[in-house]
Amino acid sequence: MKQVELLRILIQEKAVVKLLKTIGSREYPTRRLLKRLGAYGYGHKLLLRAEKKGLVERTTVKNKIKNRLTPNGKKILKLAKEIGV
Repeated sequence: MKQVELLRILIQEKAVVKLLKTIGSREYPTRRLLKRLGAYGYGHKLLLRAEKKGLVERTTVKNKIKNRLTPNGKKILKLAKEIGV
């Protein structure tokens, strides 16, 4: 993903950036992640949006869906830290 697209996501999708910060370098099951965010319905929509944009990878293990950042998600976090968002 190009740097310009990453900056556009960083500016327009501030809630997605908060979701990415919550995930960080860990791997979270969906329920625990949404509980930590404190937003079940809206948080799940953000999670699906982040997956669609290629920022979060979701894998199914038994009956749990685990979420972790892709390399593009990590790039956005790095940019957010540099900018101070």
